[in-house]
Amino acid sequence: MKLFKTKLLQQLFAEPISTRRELLEVLQTAAESGVFDKDSMPLLEAVLQFGDMRAKDILLPRHEVDVIDINSPIEEIMQLILATGHSRFPVIDENINDIVGIFHSKDIVKYFANSAEFNLHDLLRKPMFVPDMKPLDSLLYEMRLKHIHLAVVVDEFTNVAGIVTLEMIVEQIIGEIDDEHDSVDGEHAIVEVQPRVFRVKGYCGLEQFNNFTELNWDDEQVESVGGFITKFLGYVPATGKICQIDDRSIEITSADSKKINTLIINLADDYANNTK
Repeated sequence: MKLFKTKLLQQLFAEPISTRRELLEVLQTAAESGVFDKDSMPLLEAVLQFGDMRAKDILLPRHEVDVIDINSPIEEIMQLILATGHSRFPVIDENINDIVGIFHSKDIVKYFANSAEFNLHDLLRKPMFVPDMKPLDSLLYEMRLKHIHLAVVVDEFTNVAGIVTLEMIVEQIIGEIDDEHDSVDGEHAIVEVQPRVFRVKGYCGLEQFNNFTELNWDDEQVESVGGFITKFLGYVPATGKICQIDDRSIEITSADSKKINTLIINLADDYANNTK
């Protein structure tokens, strides 16, 4: 069997491969022939696509980033850490374009060890700034080399566009990673950021979304809010896309080439109109 696979691979790659499509066809043939498990194909496809992606394609937009203000009292900082469960926070000096460092949540224990000498400035790590056009494969290599888990993404004018974490990059290849701080059964998949304005994760279930917002979006072929919007539009919208469904304003705040990650749904105008 091993000899058969070796000969098959030699035949498959006998002709030069000039396009990604040709390579995918060869890999598909190899998978169907038993050279490797078919379940590995989505991973291989993701790896091939990964080479074309940039930091801007997956970043968490600046208005969704949880930050610590260097001037905030320690009580507010601890409350933010407990509420979000993040392990790292960009630290700003009043303005998000003025990031002065990265704070690791675990360092908060030093406050309890000696609150009198606790100084947030002394605990900040140097932030890693990267251009929004930086290739993801290059960014992954650099972050692993420097043992950095969070990078600040800036645009061509050096304004902060958002952040990219090591986990976000890896998820582009292997899919969603759940840890002990991620939502359980959809918890925190919907957040009412303002009255009748909701920040929604793309994976949020339609049933949960309808129960939370009292809407009635339904489709037997999709189960998530992101899937529902993608099907409605007929394509995966890019980050920044604004559209309407049933006169409800929707802004795509984060998306990649495969799915919607987060979105803002504004029902405030709809609510106002219904109460007139």
